[in-house]
Amino acid sequence: MKYEGKVTLKAEPLYVWSYLLDVEKFSACMPGVEDLKRIDDFTFDGTMRAKVGPMSGNFEFRAQILDSKAPMQLTAHDEGKDSMTKSTMTSDITMELSPLEDGQTELIYNSVVDIDGRLAIIGDIVIRATGAQVIKEFFKRLATKIESEVA
Repeated sequence: MKYEGKVTLKAEPLYVWSYLLDVEKFSACMPGVEDLKRIDDFTFDGTMRAKVGPMSGNFEFRAQILDSKAPMQLTAHDEGKDSMTKSTMTSDITMELSPLEDGQTELIYNSVVDIDGRLAIIGDIVIRATGAQVIKEFFKRLATKIESEVA
């Protein structure tokens, strides 16, 4: 599944960049993420509670920053497995930050997510809709938190 879009944030790119790399701040914006731990500057482990249609699970995952060009571009890879359904999830995401007028930042994201196992049986439409809701909520929380700190 592919997800792409853009969001305007009311902060300079460098501020948004530092926010995205702060483990506590980032995880507070991501719905369902718990117990996020920094392994090193580029690797994080955590758990994400997810509900897809009638099924739910806890994905233990590892997220890695593969490439970064501060403060303009970030590429990351995530892999996770649900202990109950034995479903697996992988995702690759690229985020690009561009300065806008009035100290704002445009964040463009592109993500490819693959889910295999029992959760994938539910169907592409349900999984795609759930993923879109998680992404929308993440960017809503990100914008709210950044704007409250910058104000």
